[in-house]
Amino acid sequence: MDADKIKDFLVYNFEKAIVVGVAALSGFLIWSGLGKPDITKDYQPEVLVRDATQVKNDVDQNHNETVIDPRKPTFNIAQELNNFRNPIQSKLYLPETIWEGNTLSAENVKRKDPVLSKPMGIEVSGNIASIAWRSTDGVYRLTELDPAGELDVEEKRPKRSNRRRNRRNNMDDYGGDMGDMGMGMDMGMGQGGDGYGMDDMGDMMGGGMMGGGDTGRGTGTSEAVRTLDPKNNLGYKPTTTTDLLSKKEQEPVPGIGWFIAGTAAIPHKELIDSYQEAFSYAAGYNPERRDRPLYVAYQVERADVTSKSVDELKDDDWILRDDNERTLRHALKYWSGFADEVVPSDYWVNGVTMWIPPVMLDPYAHFATNSLVPLKTKKELDLEKARLEAEEKSKNATPLGDDDFDINITGQGGGMFNSGGGGRGMDGYGGDMGDMGMGMGGMDDYGGDMGMGMGMGMGGGGSSAGRIGQPAEKNPVDYKLLRFYDFAFIPGAKRDTEAPRPGRKYVYRIRFAVNDPNFPEDANLQPKGRDLDSEAYERFIALSAESRKTKERSYKRWSEWSDVSAPVALASPDRSVVGPVKAEKSKRVQSGSRTLVYEPESPKAEIVASSFDIPLGVFVPTTMTATEGTVLSEQVEKADVVDPITLEVREVKEVEGERGPIIVKSESTIIDIKGGLPLEIVEEEEMTEPGMFLMIDSQGRLKVKQSVEEQQVYRIRSFAEERGK
Repeated sequence: MDADKIKDFLVYNFEKAIVVGVAALSGFLIWSGLGKPDITKDYQPEVLVRDATQVKNDVDQNHNETVIDPRKPTFNIAQELNNFRNPIQSKLYLPETIWEGNTLSAENVKRKDPVLSKPMGIEVSGNIASIAWRSTDGVYRLTELDPAGELDVEEKRPKRSNRRRNRRNNMDDYGGDMGDMGMGMDMGMGQGGDGYGMDDMGDMMGGGMMGGGDTGRGTGTSEAVRTLDPKNNLGYKPTTTTDLLSKKEQEPVPGIGWFIAGTAAIPHKELIDSYQEAFSYAAGYNPERRDRPLYVAYQVERADVTSKSVDELKDDDWILRDDNERTLRHALKYWSGFADEVVPSDYWVNGVTMWIPPVMLDPYAHFATNSLVPLKTKKELDLEKARLEAEEKSKNATPLGDDDFDINITGQGGGMFNSGGGGRGMDGYGGDMGDMGMGMGGMDDYGGDMGMGMGMGMGGGGSSAGRIGQPAEKNPVDYKLLRFYDFAFIPGAKRDTEAPRPGRKYVYRIRFAVNDPNFPEDANLQPKGRDLDSEAYERFIALSAESRKTKERSYKRWSEWSDVSAPVALASPDRSVVGPVKAEKSKRVQSGSRTLVYEPESPKAEIVASSFDIPLGVFVPTTMTATEGTVLSEQVEKADVVDPITLEVREVKEVEGERGPIIVKSESTIIDIKGGLPLEIVEEEEMTEPGMFLMIDSQGRLKVKQSVEEQQVYRIRSFAEERGK
């Protein structure tokens, strides 16, 4: 049979084969089932249902009698109830050993280390001013200049009245308050133009500043010399000082003061609370001499952020730039006195609130104060608060006076040197230096180590035993003032290679130190080791071991570093003060319900621009007329400068072979001026709107100035009174 026939057979008989297979499978299943046993013989459905029903009925029946014995009471409930109504004898509850109460004792409380909060609110600013420096002979170049001539007095025009104006004044061209224009916007701190190089600073000072050099004195005249009215001297009036060691008199001379100043607030009240918590109930509590914040030092570090951000700074970028010993050394060796203090003594801290440099002629409060530290005493603030509270309770009551309030105010009073009045001085340094409380044993450049123990504020006798819970200080102020300086140049001092430089940006951070209450400077005040808690004891053991090796006590306990300050740079050696604005051709016009200002030309203003003359040690000013786009630089034939020592007015002019042209150099530019229109609320045309100026200073910062705010300084520097204005 060939393959084709086999294939055809399978195709035609495939269904038959399937039927045969199914039949065979069915037969197999039937055969296998016949061999299984019959289940109905052993399990009948009816029997299974009957058995299940019987079990259910047995479970549902009550079997308590067979499972639980009958309850039989063993006591008389009525009798027991009567017993509860009778009092119980207390002797039945007396323990074998009677416990006795124990009151809190200082012996059971250990001394902890108080938490030192870091300084807050650090504020920095670049400054340039004329400062009084010490000298041996009092000779300086300003005395060699001729006296300034008399000024031309302007005739006052008779006042003209005009009809009362009822039109509304409109000064909204800037879209609102000029103060919202971004005063002080940082547009770059690059020092444009020819700045003063620090390498050339000493040469520019010449011999004239510190008593050398001879450029020829003025011809002299018998005429009266013009002088600045003392009331217009907004700075320090220098006096003769005395050398601490040689006791020789030192005459003041004017010179450049180019520095970055900073202030911060020490959270004094928080420290008082921290000390109170750590020591007030501990053994040996002594708030008078040890267990309260006794500030002994501070440190200031600086980092250059000209080419990097604050986040990129590393530990190596920070350098020490000031501390209490450095400023003290500068003050005692180079400063010719101190400017009067502007902060109440409630907020002073010996050795931390450093003196204000002897800035002459110019106001200085802007860099000597801090926004967190009030300019009123604690008593004045408490009186104001009490007065307001009293007025709230009874608005119709008779006004209360100071004598109506009995407020107990105790602060860390007294300054570093008690000079009386509002300022701190040293009475020409000629007083008893023992009052300084600094343990001075000499100074570096005088031959010896500075050796200042800095035990400031440690004084005060009395009993060393404090009452448990007694506050370290009653009604403490919230903050104490910390003040520091970073000078670019100090006449007579060694060259400082790390001094701040023009055109660079810097940031600062501060920390302060207290006399460690658990390891104080005075070993006689050392607390006993058994009175310290574990952490304080471990630190005490380590400091004691170090002290035995070095023979010195590491008594300064430092706070954490403050937050980083805002970037700051040295001030530009130029400045300007804005004066009155004139808008002679401007007028108001009515357009429907709106009042518009028609200005055919920009208003003009008087501005006093100045540049610092390093050899003379003062700013050289000139009064110029400025308008939009004016750069505040000008070459003048002569200029009148005030001698900050004598207040005499001297004339600076070009002298062939000695002095070149008088150039007031600045890159400050006026962008816009508003104001000068007659006021609508008065009839006199001479009463005009105050001037407002939008300008860019020499460091590229956008500023807004107002003539009202600078009116006093402008009138002084422009000699407005002498000119009859």
